[in-house]
Amino acid sequence: MLSTAGGDGKATVFLFTDTQIKLESFVKDINSLLNTCEVPNLFPADAKAVLAEKCRGAVKQADRTLNTPAEQYKFFVERRQSLLHIVLAFNTIFDTFRSRLRQFPSLVDCCTIDWFTEWPPDALNTVAQRFLADVEMQPEVRESCADMCISMHESIRNLSLQLLNETKRNNYVTPTSYLELINTYKTLLGLQRGQVNLMQCRYTGGLDALALAEESVNTMKQELIHVQPGLAQAQKDTEALTAKVETAIPGVEEQKAVGMKDEEATAKQPQ
Repeated sequence: MLSTAGGDGKATVFLFTDTQIKLESFVKDINSLLNTCEVPNLFPADAKAVLAEKCRGAVKQADRTLNTPAEQYKFFVERRQSLLHIVLAFNTIFDTFRSRLRQFPSLVDCCTIDWFTEWPPDALNTVAQRFLADVEMQPEVRESCADMCISMHESIRNLSLQLLNETKRNNYVTPTSYLELINTYKTLLGLQRGQVNLMQCRYTGGLDALALAEESVNTMKQELIHVQPGLAQAQKDTEALTAKVETAIPGVEEQKAVGMKDEEATAKQPQ
């Protein structure tokens, strides 16, 4: 980052948040950067010479004469000091912030502090409209959703003030919580829409199956109508054959009896 700003001459922004502080030495280096735009012992001597050489073109453009390596490196530091901007995002709620301010005074002396106050309703509405722009819904529905988010955020803010007055305890309602509210709504809306789409697909599949079954039943009805005359004739033939068989049964019985008598007579004859 320092080489990019001082050596390459590119405007650079270094954004650093307090959630990235794993060691307090990080803040110590930031303090040095804010104060002198240097981190002690960061560059060895040979690296300083290389970085100073990269500034040769900028030195000519500035119409300056630098005779010693120290002067060249000083120009490198001045150049990155003008092109490097450090943005710190620290939470002011906890005692850690106060202790860091006492240990590293450059966080105050060398910084322009921006205190982010509460967003007005217009800003809340603009942010809600922006974050809900990628959600598929009617414009009037999107406006109602934005009003809902604003109402919830402001009601919590008012209740937090009431809590502070009654119990002397602070509940911080930050813009981040407002953004999380909108993102949570979008997530829940997506899940609910997914469930509705799944149920819709299931209902559609069921209706398609019912339609197919109805079509099959209608086809079988038509086939039954076509074969019904043949079935009626077959039924008549079957009834006639049954009557013929029933008429022939007595004769068959008589022949059966005669046959049995002949069998008995044959059986009684000597071998």
